[in-house]
Amino acid sequence: MAPGDNTDYLGKTLQTDPLFQLDAHLSRDLTHNFWASLDGAWFNGGQSSVDTSEGTKLNNVGVGLTLGYQINDNLNLTFGYKTTINDDAKDALRMDGFMLTLVYGWHPLIEGVKRLKESE
Repeated sequence: MAPGDNTDYLGKTLQTDPLFQLDAHLSRDLTHNFWASLDGAWFNGGQSSVDTSEGTKLNNVGVGLTLGYQINDNLNLTFGYKTTINDDAKDALRMDGFMLTLVYGWHPLIEGVKRLKESE
């Protein structure tokens, strides 16, 4: 048994192998604050088993689009969509995902540069 196994899954043991995901992005600045990205992803692994009954290992490809807007020096808003494209098999991963992210970030070096620019 692995450390993450569920030993109380309907009275049985559920085991899931790790899922490997590789992402690639082709991005382009559209304006000074607005950018877009075409995204690709490959999912491999994640085979599950319940006691002696084994599922299938995933091997899927996904594509998507991400849009980002830099609100100010510290605040960024992104919206993304991703879907699987080789999901015809009955045991394939079928996914449509939407993501909305608001990120606030700072670093003392960047804040110091801002102060230097303001004092000029």
